[in-house]
Amino acid sequence: MNRCPAHPAWIGLANLLVPGAGHVWVGFVASGAAVAVAWGLLAGGALALEIFRAGGTVSSLEWFLCSSAAIVYVAAQVWLGFRLRAMRRAGRREGDDLFRSALAAFLQDRLDESESICRELLASDPDDVEACLQLAMIARRRGDKASARAHLVRARYLDDAGRWDSQVERELSALVSTRADDPGTGTARAVADSAGRAGSAGRAAK
Repeated sequence: MNRCPAHPAWIGLANLLVPGAGHVWVGFVASGAAVAVAWGLLAGGALALEIFRAGGTVSSLEWFLCSSAAIVYVAAQVWLGFRLRAMRRAGRREGDDLFRSALAAFLQDRLDESESICRELLASDPDDVEACLQLAMIARRRGDKASARAHLVRARYLDDAGRWDSQVERELSALVSTRADDPGTGTARAVADSAGRAGSAGRAAK
């Protein structure tokens, strides 16, 4: 599955400290190293001229080195931002396919398979609310209320925009009522519909 090797925040921080470091982290070793070396030489040259300049105005060479270092620095941040965004989009597309498989397995009562896929999704994206909800439904169907509640609490924490509030409340209510006639299929369909995956849910239910 296409994924970032670390959390994007850490990759971005590394690239802010040393332009090119983030590029290396996401697999672009040659270009990242070239950016880091170029920025280091330009910034180092400008700093050396500043240190050894005995007063007076800034030389044209120093201006050139400073401006070039700034351009390399900004370009490195912009390029990394676009690259991380592209990787995230690719990961989401792959994640959608995996989630369809997890949902199909859940609706067909293949709980172990569904759980394994959801955990793979969370390993790739720890902020995947749908995967948390799916794990909660799996745990509830197994009768593990403690695990189900823990997954729901995590889903609510991750859902800053409140997009999944109704699904979380539905599952929490089901845990309290302990209804045997609601194994979580309705919530599974609601998650699929909200995520634009209703077609897969319909195929899985057949």
